[in-house]
Amino acid sequence: MAIAVVLLVCVGVRRELAAALSVGDCVALASVPITWTAVRKARRFSLLLVLSILASGTAYIMSLLAESSFVVEAWARRATTLSLLAVPCAVAVFVWGARRLGIRRAALAVGFGMLLDALPLLQTNSNPWKFGIGAAVSIMVLSLVANRRRLVQIAALLGLSAGFLVSDSRSTLAFLAVILGTVAWQALATWVRWHTPTPRRLAVSQIVVLAVVGAVAMAGVLVASESGTLGEDAQNRTIAQSSSSAGLLLSARPELGASWALFNRPWGYGAGVKPRFEDLWVAKRGMAALGYDPENGYVENFMFGGRIELHSGVMDMWAAASFPGGLLLLLIAGMALAVMMRDLGRLKATPWLFFAALTVVQNVFVGPWTVLPPYLPIVLGAAVLQPALRDAVPLDADNEDAGKESDDGSGETSPSVSAPAPASEPEAHPQSGAVTSPTGPPQD
Repeated sequence: MAIAVVLLVCVGVRRELAAALSVGDCVALASVPITWTAVRKARRFSLLLVLSILASGTAYIMSLLAESSFVVEAWARRATTLSLLAVPCAVAVFVWGARRLGIRRAALAVGFGMLLDALPLLQTNSNPWKFGIGAAVSIMVLSLVANRRRLVQIAALLGLSAGFLVSDSRSTLAFLAVILGTVAWQALATWVRWHTPTPRRLAVSQIVVLAVVGAVAMAGVLVASESGTLGEDAQNRTIAQSSSSAGLLLSARPELGASWALFNRPWGYGAGVKPRFEDLWVAKRGMAALGYDPENGYVENFMFGGRIELHSGVMDMWAAASFPGGLLLLLIAGMALAVMMRDLGRLKATPWLFFAALTVVQNVFVGPWTVLPPYLPIVLGAAVLQPALRDAVPLDADNEDAGKESDDGSGETSPSVSAPAPASEPEAHPQSGAVTSPTGPPQD
């Protein structure tokens, strides 16, 4: 168990070692001989493994071919290719650790690693809660209360929401509001003793509820932002983005304009490739088309400072690894959405899993790749461990509000994210920020 805790904590640490390699990637890769037995027979793991290897190889080969036409940063090539290879390895660590500690404690351990990684922000960043501390604390707190009464979960969600409210973090605040609304709805459904349908029908019903709650939460956060509740900076930013002719999303993420413009080179660039002046000009023109002024140093210093950074995981990996990289990120987004859907097959959502999955989906499309690695073991590991939706185990209505699940200190798992160990793996007995350039558009 001690080895499992150490490995899981290390996977959550993204601090760089020598040669631009992160602690989490190195530990995940080095532990494959130990952790491989936990995933070797998992069908959901196979496609992830194949695409990760293919994307990593494509990124490296394209980088070598680009050396005749581009400047290639060796450190960026190394970091990108190994981070792609480390994705399935980190998932294997999580699955292996969860079979010994329980999935809730495995998420807690990764969250603790994320917290250790974010602690230096207390001295180097003016808003450490928004850019790292808050996400790590959220994973830890929500995993700690996952098997407590819903009132305890609601209190924890309210407390975390207050922290993000005062730290000007619109998107994370909206995520917490969505989770809070879902937990509250499920508490109400349990209280009125709503007749629970089959897991599949229940999941569909709750997806509808979740969509409504999400729309209301997003609208509420925007109203609060425009009214100044989230601070003057958020108010000015939201008003400017809402009044733009490009719309709120495109104005908030002008990098999407650069991504679309750079798609005139549809096969991508390669890992560690620095764009040429003409690529820089094309990207700026795409951003200017959305009403954003790119002549402020953001493009040169952040987006194209050392490698191509398009503030979108799927576009970052398309640029580095062509279509295999893009497909890998789309698969990750699909697995994150599927893990939430399967979790909705019973009337008790898993808050820490929803928080991590929503963060993954956001950063796949409108967030940098560098945010994703610590969340991927949690979300993709849960996806590997989850039973099929038809096998979801509903909680007893009389005991559901208590949320009492097995917690004997050995290997408790939530009913929605548990699975028997494969035959070769013995059962055990009794782990969410990227800091943008100060001259660029603020990040949620």
